[in-house]
Amino acid sequence: MFAGCSQSGVNTDNNTDTDSESVFSEDNYKEPVSFPVLMYHTSSEEDPAVENADGRIVDPDLFIKPSEFDRQIKYLIDNNYNFCIFDDWYSLYNIENPVFITFDDGYIENYTEIFPVLQKYQKDGYDVKITIFLVTEPAKKEILTPEIIREMSDSGLVKFESHTVTHANLAEISGDSERLERELRDSKSKIERQTGRTVHAISYPGGGYNQTVTEKAGEFYQFGISTDWGFHRTDISDFKIRRLAVGRNASIEDFARLLRKE
Repeated sequence: MFAGCSQSGVNTDNNTDTDSESVFSEDNYKEPVSFPVLMYHTSSEEDPAVENADGRIVDPDLFIKPSEFDRQIKYLIDNNYNFCIFDDWYSLYNIENPVFITFDDGYIENYTEIFPVLQKYQKDGYDVKITIFLVTEPAKKEILTPEIIREMSDSGLVKFESHTVTHANLAEISGDSERLERELRDSKSKIERQTGRTVHAISYPGGGYNQTVTEKAGEFYQFGISTDWGFHRTDISDFKIRRLAVGRNASIEDFARLLRKE
């Protein structure tokens, strides 16, 4: 069974959010749990101008300042949030104030800028875990190397999950069943070989998913993560997990407001 938490886009699917795909929709759970899944991409103290994993220019707002990320982690610790990864999902009913911190793509700055923040708090006695959704064959090469991926995974502070092989919009390629399966299957198997840990989740590149995508993802994964805005609830499908994007220019007051439940 999974361990407990650490202490401290585009939706083209017309199905309803609350459905039987969620493990928490069973009769023995009376009240859904609502919690934030925070979405980041990469980090830079200076204003960036770089390409993302599929070769396109990235919005500078996707680059959180390391100093601000540090302040946000301290805020979460000071306010008694429990840092979770998707291995912890089925323990959520026993956890107070769960929060998921996720990074998409697998930029090298996740190692040079973000990982040191996690290590800093680890030295202070806090286990601040994050999830990185990794593109396994990105067009951009300044990305996490296999050696770095293994180091981060072995630290216990980072769990790697899938962001497909090539950062393809899965909704757009869903008519090509062979390619869709390859994007889902091959990314999972490569990350598992690199880390020695089971991959449970897929983050849909660009937030693109539809019913074909969620059904196919269910053959390989337990969770599908979207860019749909809002707190996630455990009565929503495990393949339509919502997130809250944290912008580069968000003040700590903005961050605190973001964490207030709707």
